Amino acid sequence: MNYQRFFEDAIDQLHEERRYRVFADLERIVGKFPRAIWRSNGRAQEITVWCSNDYLGMGQNEDVIAAFQRAAGKMGSGAGGTRNISGTSNPLVELEQELADLHDKEAGLVFTSGFVSNEASISTIARFLPNCLVLSDELNHASMIEGVRRSGAEKKIFRHNDVAHLESLLQAAGRERAKLIVFESVYSMDGDIAPIREIVELAERYNAMTYIDEV
Repeated sequence: MNYQRFFEDAIDQLHEERRYRVFADLERIVGKFPRAIWRSNGRAQEITVWCSNDYLGMGQNEDVIAAFQRAAGKMGSGAGGTRNISGTSNPLVELEQELADLHDKEAGLVFTSGFVSNEASISTIARFLPNCLVLSDELNHASMIEGVRRSGAEKKIFRHNDVAHLESLLQAAGRERAKLIVFESVYSMDGDIAPIREIVELAERYNAMTYIDEV
């Protein structure tokens, strides 16, 4: 097999299908959120970034920047490895404790991204529960879909925000089977708001767990 040719053809196919991804070269400007410098083909121009997840602009907050500078000056940059290898930096431990206190929970856990948190959490919970049935909203984010897939659990897709359809699936599963309802609070790709109260009431009625992505 000609491996070089195989991968070249695969990349050419991505170009033909207009699915070849090129990441934007951006330099964000402190004090001008959400403005940034975009560099492409040797040119640079100032643009507005409309797709940032930094909804409140905290990455530009003076207190946040100062805290990062103090931490880097005291501890250096980078962890040097994963938690299993190098332990957890104390500021992250304090952050997890603060988050747990905010939500009145025993403990908190910080992930590297929202995608990773959904993928890891859903796959772990659904795989750990015996004979778990995952009930997933049809418009769930890709990270949640990947978590369900990696769990290996059986899944049923309910129509978007359709509590009647969800209830019919819960009824068919029965009270004794482990069930995990996976949905979002505000659907990031569409802006729809989930009927959270109704879904939680169904979960209590049919003895199911809920997993909500609260971005």
